[in-house]
Amino acid sequence: MVRARGTGKHKELLSQSEKEAMLSDKKELQETIRDRSQYGIGTAADQIDQAVIKKQIDRIDRAIADREPPKLRGADKDSMAKEAEEIEQELREGMPTKNEMDHPGSNPGAVRKHMNWDKRNQEKIERYRYIQRCLNPEDPRSIENLRKEK
Repeated sequence: MVRARGTGKHKELLSQSEKEAMLSDKKELQETIRDRSQYGIGTAADQIDQAVIKKQIDRIDRAIADREPPKLRGADKDSMAKEAEEIEQELREGMPTKNEMDHPGSNPGAVRKHMNWDKRNQEKIERYRYIQRCLNPEDPRSIENLRKEK
């Protein structure tokens, strides 16, 4: 079996909730190790394989480190912000309005319009999401914020 190679796209970044969940799992594993050392031989804690738990903790640490948004400096941050603005302008063109999306029954063809728009702009949307996660990891902007009212 051949492993797939990277497609050249940027890596998937952790959302804040995913990171918190992973840190919570890590904390539980660390508490398990601590409990094992507190309770003696012959108890249920003695059956726990400490090496396996340490490997799981290392795996969580590696996953967080690999999927953490990059630390941006001034010039990089400015260029990404500028690129985000350009992408916003491009995405707004042809994007169905909130009214069209909320009331597809009174706007025939709105769903098809959205599906075609989404297909045409998939790469831009992915890039925009990546930029937003890099610039604002705690609260990235959604493309829904770009949608016009009417």
